[in-house]
Amino acid sequence: MRTCFNSVTAGRHQPIEDIIAACGLVGFEAVEIDEAHIRTFVEHRPIEELEAIIEKAGLKVASVMPFDLAPFDETGLPFSRIKRGADDSKNLHAPVLLTYCAAMVPEEMTLETAREKAADRAREYADAVAPLCIALEPIGRTTVMHGPRAALDIANRAGRDNVGIIMDSFHYYRSEITKEEILSIPADKLLLVHLNDSEDKPRAELRDSHRLHVGRGILPLPEYLECLEEIGFQGFCSVEIFREEYWKEPVIDVVKEAKRTLDSALAAAGIH
Repeated sequence: MRTCFNSVTAGRHQPIEDIIAACGLVGFEAVEIDEAHIRTFVEHRPIEELEAIIEKAGLKVASVMPFDLAPFDETGLPFSRIKRGADDSKNLHAPVLLTYCAAMVPEEMTLETAREKAADRAREYADAVAPLCIALEPIGRTTVMHGPRAALDIANRAGRDNVGIIMDSFHYYRSEITKEEILSIPADKLLLVHLNDSEDKPRAELRDSHRLHVGRGILPLPEYLECLEEIGFQGFCSVEIFREEYWKEPVIDVVKEAKRTLDSALAAAGIH
């Protein structure tokens, strides 16, 4: 497995060039770049300069993110965003657009209809961004796409080879995803893994702000990593944390600790 840092972990207010420099310095292999960082950068500088900064740091871009699947949206705005994201991804040589789905099934709609609408939107996105990939991220305790089986169902219904899924340790824990469910994920459909930890709270009360550095909380990360090894996942494990406490720290400190704790977890699992 390969190491990656999600730029949101350092804070959307921090300059992306500082985050990239820190990631290269501590030895990360890749970054995920939040679209907000890209928009801020290109207000004053061409995206080609960002590409050069990434190359100088010796990094790859694992994904550009996040984009809302928004299966029930009728405004067209999410579709416009992902098309712009595809342009950014091509400029930065990012193969994946991370696409989450936090939707709940409307009261007047069946789960079957909701999944079909989600698949229709995934197909629409996939066709718009090809040959780049759409990676569907389940969001914990939602009802349209709460875990890997739901995400794979939607991906299969979409019927496009460039639609896969994401595993996020925090969301899988919130949704009580079992070891058996993780082991059932085809490795070629798992495009990216988010590794993070969590405070010890009831699952229903957990929010993104409760995330912690890897190994500092109560998530069953050794079991998750064992499952990833067993299915043959060889992609990027990306540290994605939304914690205001970390956002107040110097970028280099956040990045160093993310790398140290990720490396420690991978080593403890026998992954090198």
